[in-house]
Amino acid sequence: MENPSYIALSLMTGLHRQMEVVANNMANSSTPGFQGEKLTFRSMISPKAMNPGVQGAERSAAFVTEAALLRDTRAGVMERTGNTLDVGIVGDGYFAVQTDDGVRYTRHGSFRPDAQGQLILSNGARVLGDNGAPITLPAGDTNIEIDRRGNITGKDGTIGKLRVVKFENEQAMRKVGENMFETDADALPVDGRTELAQGMIEGSNVQPVLEVTQMIDLMRRFQSATRVLEQEHERVRRAIDKISRVA
Repeated sequence: MENPSYIALSLMTGLHRQMEVVANNMANSSTPGFQGEKLTFRSMISPKAMNPGVQGAERSAAFVTEAALLRDTRAGVMERTGNTLDVGIVGDGYFAVQTDDGVRYTRHGSFRPDAQGQLILSNGARVLGDNGAPITLPAGDTNIEIDRRGNITGKDGTIGKLRVVKFENEQAMRKVGENMFETDADALPVDGRTELAQGMIEGSNVQPVLEVTQMIDLMRRFQSATRVLEQEHERVRRAIDKISRVA
């Protein structure tokens, strides 16, 4: 296979991977707290694959390779639910939750009590307080209030405080599914600019119109790369045909 074919294939592979990311964004456009992702690429210069008849730096063939998958960490739009145990983060930060695999972090603040009164997410992860222990609500208490600093009070007084933390490098956090992240970095306390809003849920920051536009652009670029591959295949076929006739 000639270099133009390899270059077109590397481009098509990158476009296919990028389409997967866009499709995932679209699928989570209504997932609370979901942060859209973007794939970045870089050129990979081959020291062996050369462009015949070209001199200088451009003589080496350049292929496309994936560089990084970046998250859009901008906040989504706050949506009022009226549910007492729904909490949105206004500003930087993540809720700390306890799973069977350890502590994880999420911006999805739709909580509910389990049979023992512990605050949990829909996947069963237990919501942690600032003391590192799960938060337990008094049985039958319907007067739960959560202030902008995460302090939880009920009819009999203070219950606890939500643990909300931030990280120096959010891009280093690893996705573990169900809109949660893990990291080996130290959790830092949020500053006074971060507030919590009771009865609110942060929506996804994905903009469906932009994602659809990007999807159309990716499809067109993929079709163009396909045509290049077909033309190169036809060129090689004609060359082989001519050589066979001469022979």
